[in-house]
Amino acid sequence: MPFTDIAVALQISFTYFTIIYLTGLGGLYSERSGIVNIGLEGLMIIGTVTGAFGARFFTDTLGFADGIALGLVWGPILGILFGALCGMIFATVHAVATITFRVDHIVSGVVINLVAVGLARFLSSTFFDGQSTQSDPGGPHLARLDIPGLSSLPGGLDRAFEGLSPIVIVAALMVIPVWYSLNRTRWGLRLRSCGENPEATRSLGVSVPVYRYQGVLLSGAFAGASGAFLAAEVVGNWREGTAPGLGFIALAALILSNWNPIRLMFFAWLFGFAVAIPLRLNNAPIISALPPQFIRMIPYIVTIVAIAGFVGRVRPPAAAGKAYEGAGGT
Repeated sequence: MPFTDIAVALQISFTYFTIIYLTGLGGLYSERSGIVNIGLEGLMIIGTVTGAFGARFFTDTLGFADGIALGLVWGPILGILFGALCGMIFATVHAVATITFRVDHIVSGVVINLVAVGLARFLSSTFFDGQSTQSDPGGPHLARLDIPGLSSLPGGLDRAFEGLSPIVIVAALMVIPVWYSLNRTRWGLRLRSCGENPEATRSLGVSVPVYRYQGVLLSGAFAGASGAFLAAEVVGNWREGTAPGLGFIALAALILSNWNPIRLMFFAWLFGFAVAIPLRLNNAPIISALPPQFIRMIPYIVTIVAIAGFVGRVRPPAAAGKAYEGAGGT
């Protein structure tokens, strides 16, 4: 097998690292605040359809100005931000259910995932002239980047660091502000204390529901942006089933990282590479001997094996998933 195939698989893994990592960061904020969010998949789905629409809408609206293609530059960026906004709005449903009405977090998350499928079809039919399962292909995307130095590696390995979306770089750098906000700011300390001991946090005069709302809304923003990136930058349009289980894979990466944004980077890349295997390495010597159906199952098998082997060694936030009965629940 040529190194070029491995390099392209690495390039694909960086793309799916971005999707899994951004979604995992959303889950990190939510669960650090004490709200379990298994609805990340649904939030991503809403991000895909709204992001694809936003990228086209803003590209066409901005158009050209003074000979500069503003639409081509800002359209995809604004589309991703629009997907983040819509993901945040949709996450409000989960926040209201779990924080205000104290609905079981798992039940609410399942509802989010189920409703998102139907809602995405409705939005697609509204946005794309009655097309409920996909939009027209060939949507706008950002100019691709080559990583200096790494894009000149010999043996075909340079392909791994060529033609990357700028969002891949942004996602990798997000570890810095996320880690800092959670560990070096008063806001982050209060958010984490809401997920560990909400009663003690309330005794200090901190409104636990307010911080939990912020955590859930941030999860919607990150997951929505991730879905928008997938539709606008990776696929190029909206298609039903664009994110098959990626939200759950991101949740698994979050658990394995022990809710740590730095460790989450590794597991997001690991699962991203697992996603790349059936896309590029399906003709590798050992893998090619497997049935095609099994090859397509590889990302999910890797996720299950990883969870089964390491889940007993992680410690979630102590109050995650538990209804807060203290004052100020509304």
